Amino acid sequence: MQKNHTNVKGNISESAALNAFTKAGFVVSVPFGNGAPYDLIVDTDKRLLKVQVKTGRLRGGCVLFPAQRVNGRHGTKRHEYGEGEIDLFAVYCLENETVYLVPTLGALTEGRLRVSSTKNNQRQNVRWANNFEFETFLKNL
Repeated sequence: MQKNHTNVKGNISESAALNAFTKAGFVVSVPFGNGAPYDLIVDTDKRLLKVQVKTGRLRGGCVLFPAQRVNGRHGTKRHEYGEGEIDLFAVYCLENETVYLVPTLGALTEGRLRVSSTKNNQRQNVRWANNFEFETFLKNL
């Protein structure tokens, strides 16, 4: 068993995303080494998509995930993904075992996908998780 819990979660998320794309009939490639800003290349027959896999966590009715890369000695420095570095996030939530596909979020440091109603019943400007579920999002790809 691996000792670094973060790496284990990341590996689980990557394998879930890889499995989802493969089951959907896409050819998926994994870049060699760790120098790429993306984790997977997905061939849609029309184009190649650069996919960054993130692990989501269920909190307060939302799936939360980091929308920027984190580095630095203690993981304290956050940096936006540059223009064209990635096309999509594939977010795997361990708690509900769901893969979501989310376009890049620009300067946002955290992505939020709402899985349950808001306490004040707000509906505008809410990023509803069901719109980004793997199968649903693929229809719009």
